Amino acid sequence: MRDVRLGVTLPQFTDDASVFTDGVRCAEGLGFDSLWVFDHLWPLGAKRRPILEGWTALAWVAARTKEATVGTLVTRSSLRHPAVLAKMAATVSEIAPGRLCVAIGSGDQASAAENLAFGLPYWTGADRMDQLASTVEVLHRSRDGEVTFADDFVALDGLPAAPGPRDYSIWVAGRSVDALDITGRLADGWNAWGASPEEFVNAADALGKIAGDRLLELTWGGQVIAGATDAEAEELLGSRNPASYVVGGPDKVGRYLRSLVDAGVHHLILATPFASDPKSYELLAGPVRDAAGLA
Repeated sequence: MRDVRLGVTLPQFTDDASVFTDGVRCAEGLGFDSLWVFDHLWPLGAKRRPILEGWTALAWVAARTKEATVGTLVTRSSLRHPAVLAKMAATVSEIAPGRLCVAIGSGDQASAAENLAFGLPYWTGADRMDQLASTVEVLHRSRDGEVTFADDFVALDGLPAAPGPRDYSIWVAGRSVDALDITGRLADGWNAWGASPEEFVNAADALGKIAGDRLLELTWGGQVIAGATDAEAEELLGSRNPASYVVGGPDKVGRYLRSLVDAGVHHLILATPFASDPKSYELLAGPVRDAAGLA
């Protein structure tokens, strides 16, 4: 079996920075291959719930860690001007050369209220994906040097490349035809958040036809509730919607992750509502990883 990478999202939904920093130390110590932050100004559907800002938190993660990939799952293309985002990515890449991944998406209708509440633009219809493509184009070009670029969404006149080395990867998230087209043309990888193994295979096949000979990192992200047993996991699920989670003991969760690997996933990224509890990370890094047969 090929080497498959395993990552986790960090305990970002807090107003106590020590919860976040302790989570980073725990996840790094357990040997996860990648560490990820969400990019929201408020958690979906919970405006008053605390959340640490993703990119500033990520800069700390980049400085604190040594080997793990660090990244955003996912940066929303509409939250920042592309020139600002390109400079942010270059800065974090300078702190963690070769370890930054900018996974990026357009957001969906559920994100509209968040943008509008803070006076940020939210595009609809075809414009939403066109704006994502525009931002990915800027990031893609900025890795190679100074950027002069203009379209319906941005006009850049000699955006400096500094700081270097701009050695970061770009993933695009989403399973729509437009998202797959942007990935196949401009990105280094693709994330299929929440896809079933069957959905993953179908979208990956379509992406392969667009990408041609380009080799892409095929990745999956999703919400996982793991317990020591299936019964404990069901108890932890509580009143949450079971359709939104992979739920079970190590063997059950491991089998599901293995089915995703068999479907072609190169990199699994697990989000858990209990990231602030070291036991959750320990289960994922140990028994679940072993049950999935991951290296």
